[in-house]
Amino acid sequence: MSQFEKYHPILTPHYTFDWLTKVRAMDVFHLCQQVDAGQPTMLTTADYINQTMREIFHDQQLVWAISDRQTDQFIGRAGFSPIDMTTKTATISVELLAKMVTPATLSELYQRLLTFGTDELHLTQLTVNLPVEDADSPTILSKLGFTAVTAQQYRYQV
Repeated sequence: MSQFEKYHPILTPHYTFDWLTKVRAMDVFHLCQQVDAGQPTMLTTADYINQTMREIFHDQQLVWAISDRQTDQFIGRAGFSPIDMTTKTATISVELLAKMVTPATLSELYQRLLTFGTDELHLTQLTVNLPVEDADSPTILSKLGFTAVTAQQYRYQV
């Protein structure tokens, strides 16, 4: 059994982290339209979901669909992609539907990923690569102990 298979669902006070296969493919498709380069289709979205799950079960990444706990509405995806358990390093990704991007949401998700990565997975270095238009995350990441490598990249070292 994959080490990562057991890591779902994961809860925060307001959100549920669960496999991408637990949410509607149409919801993931809408997120892919917003954040991915190119022109995603339902077929490429289904392929993305299947490939992501294969990589999770081979301990190559650990990505979840994020849903609001009160409404059960899909709000985005987040996780560690890529992740290397040999070197204890990972890149954190948080991609939310535009209407869900708030400082409170970002803070709760980054805090949970940082805690999970260091306490549960024993990762020693975490990197976040921010999109150019992200104005809230630099402050949030700095408060969590990340240091700026560049204007768009932040690193946390245990």
